[in-house]
Amino acid sequence: MAHLNDFPRVQTRRGALCRVLAAPLLAAPLLAAPLLAGLIAIAPAFAQKADPAAKPPAATVAPKLDPAVREAAARMAAPLRLSSADGARGCAFALKPDAAGPGLAVEFDRPACADIGFSAQVVAWLPDPSGSIRLLNAQGRTVAEFTEGTEGSYEALREGDGVYFLANPAVAEGTELKPEEVVGDWDLARQVGTPVCRVTLLDSPAKGGGFRLSIASGCDAALLRFGPTAWDIEGGNILVRGEGGASVIRFARQEDGGWARTPERGRPLLMTRP
Repeated sequence: MAHLNDFPRVQTRRGALCRVLAAPLLAAPLLAAPLLAGLIAIAPAFAQKADPAAKPPAATVAPKLDPAVREAAARMAAPLRLSSADGARGCAFALKPDAAGPGLAVEFDRPACADIGFSAQVVAWLPDPSGSIRLLNAQGRTVAEFTEGTEGSYEALREGDGVYFLANPAVAEGTELKPEEVVGDWDLARQVGTPVCRVTLLDSPAKGGGFRLSIASGCDAALLRFGPTAWDIEGGNILVRGEGGASVIRFARQEDGGWARTPERGRPLLMTRP
């Protein structure tokens, strides 16, 4: 049985033992703080570690082009000129064979092409198996499709907008048409050998630009309802303009030496020498 004088000593020993046992618990927050800080520091590294099965963002995925598409692109890529059917709006427009966005690269001066509204949407192009040229927006949708025409040119009809052309300037320069070559009488016909109207392309200036033309009596009224008053040359083609220049018919040279409306919409319209 413990002596009364031993109680303080026992209590002292118990206090020391408690302090020894409590020391790790008191020190735990001090030890945990650096450990927690270290975990926080390395957490982003684990978060940024790429998942092997994850795919990169769509914007970084290069388009996978068929070898035949690349071969066609190499043949068709060239410096061109984009223009409206009446030639009043136009700008340099180059097709490149390099991959870009949803297709292949295009290069053009956007401010210079601003008058052609749809050009603001164009970010790439692709050759079509049919031989046409498709201009694409950022989502890969077709903004305009140009089908092959004559003299190395391509033409597109945009509903509610109008007709546009892509022409190689080098080809156009090589086949430059001079006014004196086409001045004179021409027959307009729906089919070869059956003229329905006679027009004369004059060499005198027309009001508003181009040259004057005259129409013989007895012409089909439906054929002339757009009121042709002038003609001009643009891109190796003959342009017949209506009053005020609002309506234009473009005639492209044919292999037989005659001329035909392009693009051909509805019934054909031919222009041949009498």
